[in-house]
Amino acid sequence: MKTAAKSKSQKFMEYIMDHPLAKVGTVAKKFGITPALGYQLRRKVINNQIGVFAPPEMVPMPPVPDVNATLDARAQNYGKFKDGAELMQSLKRSMAAHAAKHDKTFADDQWEALEMIVHKIGRIVNGNPDVTDHWVDIAGYATLIADRLEGRAR
Repeated sequence: MKTAAKSKSQKFMEYIMDHPLAKVGTVAKKFGITPALGYQLRRKVINNQIGVFAPPEMVPMPPVPDVNATLDARAQNYGKFKDGAELMQSLKRSMAAHAAKHDKTFADDQWEALEMIVHKIGRIVNGNPDVTDHWVDIAGYATLIADRLEGRAR
């Protein structure tokens, strides 16, 4: 016994039921129908007029960390935020004033790297100087600029 061949529209709708987030235009082209027809057929699928449509299962979100616990842990390594901010902003203002006084300009990545290095220095001075990441980050920002100046931007 021979079953009737499925139409392009039926194949399209079955595909959309299995892949509800697929791009209609791409799928329409795959099955040889117009995008306009594809959108009409997708609407039928979504409205449960054909088959049973179920949205894809949501991926469970990781639990949101306790902000207070995070801030307390950071204070152990970085010191009090207010104190660190005062130090970092003071250093940044001094750099900016000195650069302006000497009419120096910097590329955006250079200035950002300098500010990030100052940020890391502030964390070292204000917090725990034995946190390896502070020192590695300083080296990383300096390396990014040196590499870019040598033609290896990343």
